[in-house]
Amino acid sequence: MKKVLLFFFVLFITSIGFAQQYKSHKVAKGENVYRIAKRYNTTPEAIYKINPNAKEGIQEGQILAIPVIDDQEFQTHVVEEGDTVYNISKKYNTTPEAIYILNPEAVNGINLGQILRVAQIEKSDTANTPTENVSDPILDSIKPLEEIRKIVRFKTHKVKRKETLYGIAQKYDITVDDIKKHNKRLYSEEIRKRDRIRIPVFEEVAVEETETIVPVDTLGGRISTTTKYIVKPKETKYSISRRHGITVGELDQLNPNMDPNFPIGMEIIVPTTIFVPLEEIIEPEFELYEVQPKETIYSILKRTEISSDSLFKMNPYLREGLKAGMVITLPKTEAIDSLAINFPESKYVKLDNMLSNFKTKKLAIMLPFGLDTLNPDSRQETEEYIKSRKARGIRVALDFYKGVQMAVDSAKTRGVSIDLSVFDTQKNNNANYIKQLINQNNFDEMDVVIGPLYQSNVEAAAAELKKYETPVLSPLSNKESKLYSNFFQTIPTDVMLQDKLINYVANDSTDKNIIIIVQQGKKKHEEIKNKLIAKFPNAKIPRLEEGNYLYEVHLNKVLAKDKPNWVFLESDDVALISNVTPLLNAKAESHQITLFTTDKDDAFDDDNIKNEYLSNLHLHYPSIGKEYDNYDENNMTPFVKRYKKEYGTIPSTYAVRGFDITYDILMRLGTADDLYHAATFEGTTEYVENKFNYAKKLLGGYYNKASYIIKFDDDLKLTVIE
Repeated sequence: MKKVLLFFFVLFITSIGFAQQYKSHKVAKGENVYRIAKRYNTTPEAIYKINPNAKEGIQEGQILAIPVIDDQEFQTHVVEEGDTVYNISKKYNTTPEAIYILNPEAVNGINLGQILRVAQIEKSDTANTPTENVSDPILDSIKPLEEIRKIVRFKTHKVKRKETLYGIAQKYDITVDDIKKHNKRLYSEEIRKRDRIRIPVFEEVAVEETETIVPVDTLGGRISTTTKYIVKPKETKYSISRRHGITVGELDQLNPNMDPNFPIGMEIIVPTTIFVPLEEIIEPEFELYEVQPKETIYSILKRTEISSDSLFKMNPYLREGLKAGMVITLPKTEAIDSLAINFPESKYVKLDNMLSNFKTKKLAIMLPFGLDTLNPDSRQETEEYIKSRKARGIRVALDFYKGVQMAVDSAKTRGVSIDLSVFDTQKNNNANYIKQLINQNNFDEMDVVIGPLYQSNVEAAAAELKKYETPVLSPLSNKESKLYSNFFQTIPTDVMLQDKLINYVANDSTDKNIIIIVQQGKKKHEEIKNKLIAKFPNAKIPRLEEGNYLYEVHLNKVLAKDKPNWVFLESDDVALISNVTPLLNAKAESHQITLFTTDKDDAFDDDNIKNEYLSNLHLHYPSIGKEYDNYDENNMTPFVKRYKKEYGTIPSTYAVRGFDITYDILMRLGTADDLYHAATFEGTTEYVENKFNYAKKLLGGYYNKASYIIKFDDDLKLTVIE
């Protein structure tokens, strides 16, 4: 038996995770997950991971499992009207200084709704023991090794640019959790350049290596050491092979006399190194998959439509190469589009009354100002160019930026300090320039990046900033990106808008005569037609003539006089819309008719379409914004009045979006540790014309699913009905 030094021991230990301990907590009246996280010195994300149903809300009396980090527990207080740090300290028999120590951010002031730690709860020896212990049978067998790892001293590491916790842990042959245990703030904060963190140095220990019964050459030199392993309940060849980074065939080679029935308690030989953390559980959304001959990483990514980042995160040993027979973890097909975080829209929250984080927010704005195309020596030439069709992108960027500036000013009046940096991305499809811009500036210090505008550019920025886990917001594109977990899509997709209106109709369709009129000849219209028929199988579909024309006689056949007629009109053809709407309007005198469309595009705004008809038919449609009439002096919002006073004109849609997106982000940063934390808040935020409720893909980034249903009311008024 030969001896090996700590290097091999650490290699073994750092590839596994020890059993997570937790304690139970009974939810008290008025508590939320954020307040409970404050009490137990953990994060909402950690609680949601163990209690996934809590994402849908928690109830009084509900039992939650709380992860134990350092077994500290704090009494908390929610700031009320008239509270000061001094009177709070008197209420809890402590001192203002003690409260400031527990809540450093309170030095800058406290706000209504803010949650403060006011005292550490002292516990008896028995109370310090977690009430429950989540363990893995395999972990139980190796847990005594944990006691061997004694810390002899600490090193100080100064974080360099582009460094990650994972990379630092690898450098010192320790785990990320080893670092976090001795740098508690890293449980809720990201590391930053120039941070100084404590690195534990463990005592070197020699451990015995189990004698292998299979020559190294048998498996091509891939396995250097092996150990004995007892098969546990529910384990399979797949799961054990995957855990140790080998194929099922190689497991068979290591165990030529293995019982084919694979009974519980059977002793087998496996590689010493464990590639997959033992605390990882194959959840219902995932499945084990055996790599087939001639399959490549590229073909797997293409087939599953997940990112390489996600694939390697689930299967870290794939960085050493893919091989037929390997067992890997993949999301189930139906789970790829499922949500990791998804709260209902109905609950509204007002974040500017909950501010608690007053640390300076570093915000970067990336917009295509096109300064490279302008002539700074000729004002007239510049003005003429900006007015031209070629410069539409520049005009959009300038309007959006005006809204950003007003949002920053408004946030400052709330006590939020902002360090704003603005960058010109020049043009579309500019990925190389975007990367250069990021690498030449301190983007690793940014809390959030808003922009660029164009989809290709914003994805390039998200890809480059993924290494810093910097959130990147796509401000104007409604296209999804499944590639990057730091990607925030602020506009709901067309499918989300379709579903919102369809579900609205379905919820009240019992006694309605549903009629579907869909333009022929386009794939997108065929898809929405099939979707509507699937949702409303008893719907009536009038015959359309060639060239997309509806005769009155065919409309008469599908209309009902004894019940309301709810008509879907799906088209971007002005001719069809101008044909159908007068027919429906004429019938509205004798029939109850309401018009719906899942996509009110520019065709409905054409001069040939009479708004009077749309008003009489009470057209309903989904929208990302409220579409207020900003020209009406009596109904102007404070933002519109302020904008008109400053710029002499009413704001464009882009200026309003610039304000709403930026103000929302600044308020979220003011109420949480970072934007990822803020995205877990339950509820919807709403501003001038836009609202936000972020959901997260199981694989990929976040998207805003909050939208409106608008109705053409009498007298051509637009009314928000949902």
